[in-house]
Formats: sequence, structure tokens, C-alpha cells
Amino acid sequence: MRLLFLLGFGLLLGGCATYDAQVERGQSLTGLKRFFVVSNLNDNHALDHRIAEALKARGFEADAGPLTMMPDNNQVIITYQDRWSWDFGDHLVYLSFTARNAVTNEMVAIVSFTATIPLHEPIPQTVGRLTDSLLNDHRPARDGLRPETDPAAAEKSQKKARARQ
Repeated sequence: MRLLFLLGFGLLLGGCATYDAQVERGQSLTGLKRFFVVSNLNDNHALDHRIAEALKARGFEADAGPLTMMPDNNQVIITYQDRWSWDFGDHLVYLSFTARNAVTNEMVAIVSFTATIPLHEPIPQTVGRLTDSLLNDHRPARDGLRPETDPAAAEKSQKKARARQ
């Protein structure tokens, strides 16, 4: 009986948080490097600036603010939705980013985080995971070289492949 309880409890906790990414067919963030995160007026946690900082940390140009402040040379518009739970402190239970092409306004991708039980994970870590899911190896090339033509990146990936064998 005790084993059954522990097994059931483990299965319940196993599905606590999910990260999901969907890229629209025929769309890609490849080659796009200028992002603008639209501020959500209901956001009391500065998520817009955290998302912009996560993009900057990954080599992209990013700003945040109201849509009217978006630069003319922007390529991708990021909007987000968040939901919080209170349990002796605020806990993020849902966060979703939507990426749209700034020129055509076509949706490029959606990523989301859902926690059935509020996690005690730092917000920058959650935002970073979602940002990585959104970008999914669409990072800007270093020194103008694509990762597949960059000798250092190619050597690094070959070493990783050899280590796996």
C-alpha cells in the first residue's frame, strides 16, 4: 500500500511543469535578430524586461516597451501572457510567448510554460527555458558565420558526437 502511494505521488509530481513549443509551418526565426517585447500593462513582475534580457543574453538585439515605442527596424514582435498563483508568495503557473513577424504580422511561433503545481523555480530560469524553446537553435551566427560553416562550432559538435559514442 505504501509503495502504491509513493508511486502515485511520484507520477503526480512528474507532470508538474510542461514546456511546449509550436512553430508555424513555413515559418522560421532564422536570420532574424531584432526583437521587441510588447509590455503587458497587467504585468507586475517586469516579465517584458526579463524576456528582453534573456534574448540579449543569447546574442539577439531586444527591447521592451509599449508597441508605440517599437523601433522601425524591428523584425520580430513578442507578446506574452502570464498567470500567477499565490502560496505565501507569487508563483508563476503559466507563461506563453507569441512571436510574430513585424513586417507581415504573421505568427512565427508560440511557446508556453504550464505548472499544475506552482514551482519554486526562479523566474529568470523559466523565462530562459522558454526563450531557448522559442529560438530552438535559431541563434545569430558568430562573426557572420553560420554554425555549420564555423570551424570552431563544427569542431565542437564533432567532439560532442565522439564523446557520445
